[in-house]
Amino acid sequence: MAAAEESRVERTGLALVHEGEYIRPAAGSEAVVTHRGSGATVVHYHFPVEVAVVGALQDHHVRQIAGHVFDELDRELGSRG
Repeated sequence: MAAAEESRVERTGLALVHEGEYIRPAAGSEAVVTHRGSGATVVHYHFPVEVAVVGALQDHHVRQIAGHVFDELDRELGSRG
C-alpha cells in the first residue's frame, strides 16, 4: 500500500470527502466557542461561501443567484437546530 500524500488546498471551495480520509483545518478556521454567563454555550462558525458562475450575467441575475444560495444555506443550517 502506498503512503498517503499530503497536499495543500490552493483555493477555497466545496470538497468531496471520502470515508477514511483525514481533514486538518487551517489555523484560524475553527469554530469559536463563547461561554455565556447563564451557562449556555454559543458556537459561531465562520466560513466563506464562494459561488463560481461561468459566463456573463446581468447584475439582477447575480443578486438572484446569491439570494438563492444564502436562502438554501440558511434553510439547511436552520434545520439542524
